[in-house]
Amino acid sequence: MIDYNFIVLARLEYQERIRKIEEELLARQQMERLPSTSDRLLFAVGEWLEHAGAQLKAQHQPAIQPTYHGSHAR
Repeated sequence: MIDYNFIVLARLEYQERIRKIEEELLARQQMERLPSTSDRLLFAVGEWLEHAGAQLKAQHQPAIQPTYHGSHAR
């Protein structure tokens, strides 16, 4: 007779190894999606530059001058 317990145990061990490998791959994929420290730093510097530029632009915005006077436009 064939000992089916051995086959069942081998199949369960195989499935457990597959499950662990899938978990490790999923964890690696999730870690790769997170931005690195340098990416976060560059993003923060970019936001700061945009904010500083907007403030400078608002401070030094020239007054709007009309291009013509009254109805004498030509």
